[in-house]
Amino acid sequence: HIQNKNKATMTKLTTLATILLTASSATAFSTSRPGNAIGQQHTSQTSTTLNLFGSKPKSDDSAGGPPAQPGMMDQLAMFKKAQELASKKNAIDKELAEEKIIGTAADGNIKITVQYIPPQLPANPSPGFESDGVEIDADYLESVSAEDLSASLVDAIRDGESKASEIVQQKYKVLEEDMKAIMGGGAPSS
Repeated sequence: HIQNKNKATMTKLTTLATILLTASSATAFSTSRPGNAIGQQHTSQTSTTLNLFGSKPKSDDSAGGPPAQPGMMDQLAMFKKAQELASKKNAIDKELAEEKIIGTAADGNIKITVQYIPPQLPANPSPGFESDGVEIDADYLESVSAEDLSASLVDAIRDGESKASEIVQQKYKVLEEDMKAIMGGGAPSS
């Protein structure tokens, strides 16, 4: 249950970061041009202004005006923050992929090494874990039944994945705080 919850959290963070990067890059360089439909008569003239050095003036929503949109500099700043966030995520993924986490069972007689596998976007957007090594005490192996050995191996794998999920969740807290800050919900971590 914890592993599924952590996978869901990781998938949500990855999806949100991807959407943020895509949306920021798409809106940072686009301008709306009303009346550009083919065959449409253009009867009124409108002007488009790009506020390159800051936000558009704040409109008074109570006066019925449209809400103000961020200017080009605001969008570029947001795009830069999204790039920094993606860079931090890649660094965390690399660090986690190099870390070896040990899951144990049968009073420490079985040890499973678990490795974090970062998401490979877009082909495999979900992160995962891979059992990288198994260590079984020789005396325990001689005395255990096949059924107990099998159950203990499963327990060790689950223990390793649970520990790995906790470590991943702790490391991704930094990204969560930074993402909240970008979206206006808090201060960024350093």
